[in-house]
Amino acid sequence: MECSPDELNAARQSLLDKTVDYFLVKKGVEALFVQGSVASGNTDEFSDIDFRVVIQPELYEQFLSERFSVPKCWGEWIYNEWAAIQWVCISHFHPFNKIDVLYYKLQDIQPSPWFLQPVLIIFDPKKLIHQVIEASQGLEFSLEIDEINRLISKGLAQAEEVYRRAIRGELFYAQSLLENFRLTIMQIDDYCQKNPSFSYASAHFERRGSQILIEVLKRSYALLEKQSILNALSTLLKAYQEQVIKLHETLLLNRMQKQICIGLTS
Repeated sequence: MECSPDELNAARQSLLDKTVDYFLVKKGVEALFVQGSVASGNTDEFSDIDFRVVIQPELYEQFLSERFSVPKCWGEWIYNEWAAIQWVCISHFHPFNKIDVLYYKLQDIQPSPWFLQPVLIIFDPKKLIHQVIEASQGLEFSLEIDEINRLISKGLAQAEEVYRRAIRGELFYAQSLLENFRLTIMQIDDYCQKNPSFSYASAHFERRGSQILIEVLKRSYALLEKQSILNALSTLLKAYQEQVIKLHETLLLNRMQKQICIGLTS
Protein backbone atom coordinates (compact mmCIF):
# COMPACT_ATOMS: atom_id res chain seq x y z
CA MET A 1 0.00 0.00 0.00
CA GLU A 2 1.37 3.40 -0.98
CA CYS A 3 1.89 5.85 1.88
CA SER A 4 1.61 9.61 1.73
CA PRO A 5 4.60 11.86 2.52
CA ASP A 6 2.96 12.82 5.80
CA GLU A 7 2.59 9.17 6.79
CA LEU A 8 6.20 8.38 5.95
CA ASN A 9 7.51 11.42 7.81
CA ALA A 10 5.37 10.57 10.85
CA ALA A 11 6.62 6.98 10.79
CA ARG A 12 10.24 8.16 10.68
CA GLN A 13 9.67 10.44 13.67
CA SER A 14 8.02 7.59 15.57
CA LEU A 15 10.99 5.34 14.79
CA LEU A 16 13.40 8.01 16.04
CA ASP A 17 11.38 8.57 19.21
CA LYS A 18 11.25 4.87 20.03
CA THR A 19 14.98 4.45 19.37
CA VAL A 20 15.78 7.36 21.67
CA ASP A 21 13.47 6.00 24.38
CA TYR A 22 15.20 2.62 24.19
CA PHE A 23 18.72 3.98 24.62
CA LEU A 24 17.90 6.60 27.25
CA VAL A 25 17.19 3.91 29.84
CA LYS A 26 20.18 1.72 28.92
CA LYS A 27 23.08 1.62 31.34
CA GLY A 28 26.35 2.65 29.75
CA VAL A 29 25.06 5.21 27.24
CA GLU A 30 27.16 8.38 27.38
CA ALA A 31 25.61 10.32 24.51
CA LEU A 32 23.06 10.12 21.70
CA PHE A 33 23.11 12.28 18.61
CA VAL A 34 21.87 12.36 15.02
CA GLN A 35 23.64 13.49 11.87
CA GLY A 36 22.64 13.68 8.22
CA SER A 37 19.45 15.14 6.82
CA VAL A 38 17.47 14.79 10.05
CA ALA A 39 20.04 16.95 11.86
CA SER A 40 20.19 19.51 9.05
CA GLY A 41 16.41 19.73 8.64
CA ASN A 42 16.64 18.79 4.96
CA THR A 43 14.54 15.64 5.15
CA ASP A 44 11.96 14.43 2.70
CA GLU A 45 9.65 11.46 3.10
CA PHE A 46 12.41 9.05 1.97
CA SER A 47 15.13 10.29 4.32
CA ASP A 48 16.67 7.81 6.71
CA ILE A 49 17.99 8.36 10.24
CA ASP A 50 21.73 8.56 10.95
CA PHE A 51 21.78 7.69 14.65
CA ARG A 52 24.89 7.65 16.86
CA VAL A 53 25.37 6.03 20.28
CA VAL A 54 28.41 6.64 22.50
CA ILE A 55 29.04 3.79 24.93
CA GLN A 56 31.16 3.36 28.04
CA PRO A 57 34.14 1.13 27.13
CA GLU A 58 33.36 -1.63 29.62
CA LEU A 59 29.87 -2.17 28.13
CA TYR A 60 30.72 -1.62 24.49
CA GLU A 61 30.98 -5.29 23.50
CA GLN A 62 27.62 -6.02 25.12
CA PHE A 63 25.94 -3.33 23.01
CA LEU A 64 27.56 -4.73 19.86
CA SER A 65 26.37 -8.25 20.66
CA GLU A 66 22.79 -6.95 20.92
CA ARG A 67 22.83 -4.59 17.92
CA PHE A 68 20.94 -6.91 15.56
CA SER A 69 18.19 -7.85 18.01
CA VAL A 70 17.32 -4.53 19.65
CA PRO A 71 15.85 -2.87 16.51
CA LYS A 72 12.89 -5.21 16.86
CA CYS A 73 11.88 -3.12 19.89
CA TRP A 74 11.63 0.10 17.89
CA GLY A 75 8.62 -0.51 15.64
CA GLU A 76 7.52 -2.61 12.69
CA TRP A 77 10.95 -4.09 12.01
CA ILE A 78 11.48 -5.87 8.66
CA TYR A 79 15.17 -6.79 8.45
CA ASN A 80 18.76 -5.73 9.16
CA GLU A 81 21.30 -5.25 6.43
CA TRP A 82 24.41 -7.35 6.81
CA ALA A 83 27.06 -4.71 7.52
CA ALA A 84 30.72 -5.62 7.16
CA ILE A 85 31.60 -3.05 9.82
CA GLN A 86 31.13 -4.54 13.29
CA TRP A 87 29.96 -1.35 14.99
CA VAL A 88 27.18 -0.54 12.50
CA CYS A 89 23.61 -1.82 12.29
CA ILE A 90 21.32 -0.76 9.45
CA SER A 91 17.67 -1.65 10.01
CA HIS A 92 14.57 -1.36 7.83
CA PHE A 93 11.01 -0.82 9.08
CA HIS A 94 7.45 -0.54 7.79
CA PRO A 95 6.22 1.44 6.02
CA PHE A 96 9.44 2.59 4.29
CA ASN A 97 11.91 3.71 6.93
CA LYS A 98 15.56 3.01 7.62
CA ILE A 99 17.86 3.79 10.52
CA ASP A 100 21.66 3.51 10.55
CA VAL A 101 22.93 3.07 14.11
CA LEU A 102 26.64 3.56 14.72
CA TYR A 103 28.07 2.48 18.06
CA TYR A 104 31.11 4.36 19.36
CA LYS A 105 33.39 3.88 22.31
CA LEU A 106 33.92 7.01 24.33
CA GLN A 107 37.51 7.37 23.08
CA ASP A 108 36.37 7.11 19.44
CA ILE A 109 34.69 10.51 19.59
CA GLN A 110 37.44 12.89 18.53
CA PRO A 111 37.44 16.33 16.85
CA SER A 112 36.78 15.93 13.14
CA PRO A 113 35.47 17.86 10.11
CA TRP A 114 32.43 15.57 10.32
CA PHE A 115 31.39 17.51 13.41
CA LEU A 116 31.24 20.68 11.34
CA GLN A 117 28.26 19.13 9.61
CA PRO A 118 24.86 19.52 11.32
CA VAL A 119 24.56 17.54 14.56
CA LEU A 120 21.35 17.11 16.51
CA ILE A 121 22.34 16.32 20.11
CA ILE A 122 19.69 14.28 21.90
CA PHE A 123 21.46 13.21 25.10
CA ASP A 124 24.80 14.56 26.28
CA PRO A 125 24.78 15.06 30.06
CA LYS A 126 28.57 15.41 30.29
CA LYS A 127 28.72 17.79 27.29
CA LEU A 128 31.03 15.36 25.47
CA ILE A 129 29.58 16.00 22.04
CA HIS A 130 29.36 19.74 22.69
CA GLN A 131 33.08 19.77 23.53
CA VAL A 132 34.02 17.76 20.44
CA ILE A 133 32.02 20.08 18.19
CA GLU A 134 33.75 23.09 19.73
CA ALA A 135 37.17 21.48 19.31
CA SER A 136 36.37 20.68 15.67
CA GLN A 137 35.97 24.33 14.69
CA GLY A 138 38.55 25.33 12.10
CA LEU A 139 39.35 21.77 11.04
CA GLU A 140 39.30 20.97 7.34
CA PHE A 141 38.70 17.75 5.49
CA SER A 142 41.97 16.35 4.17
CA LEU A 143 43.43 13.18 2.74
CA GLU A 144 46.91 11.73 2.91
CA ILE A 145 49.05 11.97 -0.21
CA ASP A 146 49.01 8.17 -0.44
CA GLU A 147 45.21 8.21 -0.58
CA ILE A 148 45.21 10.82 -3.35
CA ASN A 149 47.72 8.77 -5.30
CA ARG A 150 45.54 5.69 -4.77
CA LEU A 151 42.48 7.51 -6.07
CA ILE A 152 44.27 8.73 -9.17
CA SER A 153 45.69 5.28 -9.91
CA LYS A 154 42.29 3.68 -9.31
CA GLY A 155 40.67 6.09 -11.75
CA LEU A 156 43.25 5.33 -14.39
CA ALA A 157 42.74 1.60 -13.96
CA GLN A 158 38.95 1.96 -14.11
CA ALA A 159 39.08 4.03 -17.31
CA GLU A 160 41.40 1.54 -18.97
CA GLU A 161 39.21 -1.39 -17.97
CA VAL A 162 36.04 0.33 -19.27
CA TYR A 163 37.73 0.68 -22.65
CA ARG A 164 38.98 -2.91 -22.63
CA ARG A 165 35.58 -4.39 -21.76
CA ALA A 166 33.65 -2.19 -24.18
CA ILE A 167 35.90 -3.15 -27.06
CA ARG A 168 35.49 -6.81 -26.15
CA GLY A 169 31.73 -6.40 -26.15
CA GLU A 170 31.39 -7.07 -22.40
CA LEU A 171 28.89 -4.25 -22.15
CA PHE A 172 27.27 -5.05 -18.80
CA TYR A 173 30.67 -5.15 -17.14
CA ALA A 174 31.79 -2.02 -18.97
CA GLN A 175 28.73 -0.17 -17.67
CA SER A 176 29.43 -1.18 -14.07
CA LEU A 177 33.05 -0.10 -14.38
CA LEU A 178 31.95 3.21 -15.89
CA GLU A 179 29.87 3.85 -12.78
CA ASN A 180 32.86 3.05 -10.58
CA PHE A 181 34.89 5.60 -12.56
CA ARG A 182 32.19 8.21 -11.93
CA LEU A 183 32.35 7.51 -8.19
CA THR A 184 36.11 8.00 -8.17
CA ILE A 185 35.72 11.33 -9.96
CA MET A 186 33.09 12.38 -7.40
CA GLN A 187 35.45 11.48 -4.56
CA ILE A 188 38.20 13.61 -6.07
CA ASP A 189 35.75 16.49 -6.46
CA ASP A 190 34.81 16.20 -2.78
CA TYR A 191 38.48 16.33 -1.86
CA CYS A 192 39.15 19.38 -4.03
CA GLN A 193 36.24 21.18 -2.36
CA LYS A 194 37.32 20.01 1.11
CA ASN A 195 33.99 18.28 1.51
CA PRO A 196 33.90 15.67 4.30
CA SER A 197 31.26 13.63 2.44
CA PHE A 198 34.11 11.87 0.65
CA SER A 199 33.23 8.36 1.77
CA TYR A 200 29.64 8.72 0.50
CA ALA A 201 30.58 9.96 -2.95
CA SER A 202 27.24 9.54 -4.70
CA ALA A 203 24.88 10.47 -1.84
CA HIS A 204 23.40 13.96 -2.33
CA PHE A 205 26.15 14.80 -4.81
CA GLU A 206 23.68 16.96 -6.76
CA ARG A 207 23.57 19.29 -3.74
CA ARG A 208 27.29 19.67 -3.11
CA GLY A 209 29.29 18.76 -6.24
CA SER A 210 30.93 21.41 -8.39
CA GLN A 211 28.46 22.57 -11.03
CA ILE A 212 30.83 21.92 -13.92
CA LEU A 213 31.32 18.30 -12.87
CA ILE A 214 27.60 17.77 -12.32
CA GLU A 215 26.96 18.82 -15.92
CA VAL A 216 29.68 16.44 -17.13
CA LEU A 217 28.18 13.58 -15.13
CA LYS A 218 24.75 14.23 -16.65
CA ARG A 219 26.25 13.75 -20.13
CA SER A 220 28.14 10.60 -19.16
CA TYR A 221 25.31 8.07 -18.97
CA ALA A 222 25.47 5.63 -21.83
CA LEU A 223 23.26 3.20 -23.68
CA LEU A 224 24.18 -0.47 -23.52
CA GLU A 225 26.12 -0.12 -26.74
CA LYS A 226 29.86 -0.04 -27.37
CA GLN A 227 30.23 3.38 -28.96
CA SER A 228 27.87 5.01 -26.48
CA ILE A 229 29.98 3.66 -23.60
CA LEU A 230 33.20 4.83 -25.24
CA ASN A 231 31.74 8.29 -25.80
CA ALA A 232 30.75 8.45 -22.12
CA LEU A 233 34.23 7.34 -21.13
CA SER A 234 35.77 10.11 -23.25
CA THR A 235 33.51 12.70 -21.58
CA LEU A 236 34.52 11.53 -18.10
CA LEU A 237 38.21 11.35 -18.99
CA LYS A 238 38.30 15.02 -19.92
CA ALA A 239 36.93 15.98 -16.51
CA TYR A 240 39.26 13.50 -14.83
CA GLN A 241 42.28 14.91 -16.65
CA GLU A 242 41.48 18.38 -15.35
CA GLN A 243 41.19 17.01 -11.82
CA VAL A 244 44.54 15.24 -12.00
CA ILE A 245 46.29 18.32 -13.39
CA LYS A 246 44.81 20.42 -10.59
CA LEU A 247 45.97 17.93 -7.97
CA HIS A 248 49.49 17.92 -9.40
CA GLU A 249 49.54 21.70 -9.32
CA THR A 250 48.73 21.79 -5.60
CA LEU A 251 50.32 18.60 -4.22
CA LEU A 252 53.58 16.69 -4.58
CA LEU A 253 52.38 13.61 -6.41
CA ASN A 254 53.85 10.97 -8.67
CA ARG A 255 54.34 12.84 -11.97
CA MET A 256 53.97 9.65 -14.02
CA GLN A 257 50.26 9.49 -13.19
CA LYS A 258 49.72 12.94 -14.74
CA GLN A 259 51.56 11.89 -17.89
CA ILE A 260 49.52 8.70 -18.25
CA CYS A 261 46.25 10.56 -17.72
CA ILE A 262 47.11 13.11 -20.40
CA GLY A 263 48.02 10.28 -22.74
CA LEU A 264 44.67 8.58 -22.20
CA THR A 265 42.69 11.70 -23.05
CA SER A 266 44.72 12.87 -26.00
